[in-house]
Amino acid sequence: MKKIAALFVFLALSFSVYSQSDNWYFSFSMGGSWPKGTFLKTDPDNKESGYAKNGFALILDATYPVSSHFGLKGMALMSTNPVDRNWLGTKLETRMNDVPIVVADADREFLSLRANSWMWNSMLAGPVYTFNFKRVYWDFQVLGGMNVTYLPQQKLLYAKPTNNWYYLDRNTSSISVSYGLLAGTAFRFPVTNRINLRVGVDYYHSRAKVQYEQIRVTKQEATTLTEILGNGSSFIPIEMLSATVGFVYYMN
Repeated sequence: MKKIAALFVFLALSFSVYSQSDNWYFSFSMGGSWPKGTFLKTDPDNKESGYAKNGFALILDATYPVSSHFGLKGMALMSTNPVDRNWLGTKLETRMNDVPIVVADADREFLSLRANSWMWNSMLAGPVYTFNFKRVYWDFQVLGGMNVTYLPQQKLLYAKPTNNWYYLDRNTSSISVSYGLLAGTAFRFPVTNRINLRVGVDYYHSRAKVQYEQIRVTKQEATTLTEILGNGSSFIPIEMLSATVGFVYYMN
């Protein structure tokens, strides 16, 4: 996230240095994000299910108007969505049973699941078209760029103390880099000569590659034996609808 913010600042400074006019503007907005499509689904039999729940989105952008209606925008988008632990756990247990390792009801206390949230940062750029009304500006934008997804570090562990082995299902990758596409609209309401209130809605699409492995680690007298019981990968489509509120600051 720090690298994305630093790159955003660099782009913003570049706008100010090379623009022939200083009528460009910044905006800062935050709000909710709602997963869509298979990113929302909790179907253990669907490899594209994302198990994502409602989350949080933050947007930083800089726009340089090239005319009264058209402009060029650079955007840093940051979002996070928790995962549905119950359904994700069902998926990982089903995968464990297929190995097969079956945990009896009396031993479920030795079964543990850990999974953090989906999180991604995007650097996007593209055109924006503005309708100018008397007391409001209405923007439409289509942006594209790079997306960096920080994957949920899901781990299912079965470790019964009386066994000389334990089972672990874990991700083998923590970051996925892909494209990012955004289409959105926003209203800007003048508050002062240099400050506007901004209310926006955006649809975002990307994807992330998730890789995993299933291992059984057996503790012997002097050594430890690691068996790979299974592995695989899948591409998870990331679809999100966000609604944000913030402020716009004009340089002139």
